[in-house]
Amino acid sequence: MRHYSVLFLLLVLVLSLPLATEASWQLGLDCSLKEGFAPETVKLNWWLAPWWGVRSAYAWAEEDLSLALVHIPQTRANFNSYLGIGVRDLLDHHQLPWGEKIEVAVGVELRLDRFIPGLATAVEGRLVPANLVGEPNQLAPFLGVAFHYGFTPVTVRSPRGVDEDLYLLAKLIRAEAEGEPYAGQVAVGAVVMNRVKSPQFPNTIYDVIYQPRQFSCLPKLATIEPNAESLRAARDAMAGIDPSRGALYYYNPKLASPEGARFFRTANLTPTVVIGNHHFYK
Repeated sequence: MRHYSVLFLLLVLVLSLPLATEASWQLGLDCSLKEGFAPETVKLNWWLAPWWGVRSAYAWAEEDLSLALVHIPQTRANFNSYLGIGVRDLLDHHQLPWGEKIEVAVGVELRLDRFIPGLATAVEGRLVPANLVGEPNQLAPFLGVAFHYGFTPVTVRSPRGVDEDLYLLAKLIRAEAEGEPYAGQVAVGAVVMNRVKSPQFPNTIYDVIYQPRQFSCLPKLATIEPNAESLRAARDAMAGIDPSRGALYYYNPKLASPEGARFFRTANLTPTVVIGNHHFYK
């Protein structure tokens, strides 16, 4: 059983790596509340898309390695709830049947970027459902506080003589708005610039673009190159031209995921303008 568990873990990691080249990453430390306030688990999260990611966690006292798929129903700037389902005891230390290793996790994460970029804290609970319907096993439930530090291991290599911020912004504009009217391309860049100025978001172009779960095009940025039009749009946006009228958000209703469309229907945002297929809000 242990060999199959390790193979399963390696397979998931190998399949995740191509997507993770432009993903955001989080290191985490969980502190249990059941017996004082003691660290219990170290974990690594790969946020491979705006609404989902993969988590690997290791609880050292129990010698328990787990892997889970985590889903975020919404993508707010500072506050997110999430739900995960996965498998515990991948190293087969407890030698339990697979049905008794399935775990669910729920949590609420609060991002603290305004204090320390990349820092977040969460209240999280994890439980093996088999413990509720059968004999309790050794995989104890967890309730505690998680501390996360996120980063993006990405290096932006712009051509000689081209500003890195301009180059990265032009890459994003082409990935997000190629084929849109020129004003719409500038407006996408302006949203990034407006976020840089806003206390709700990070204060650099790089950190805004790579803030976890904000731009669905991130996997494209590893290979896409800006063209003359997106470079011109990026220059205009960085110069202060703002067809978005102060917007901090935008989306394309024709391409949005169900979760993204639901966020824009339910969030208390003010529409500013529609340009091409993009709707802008603040």
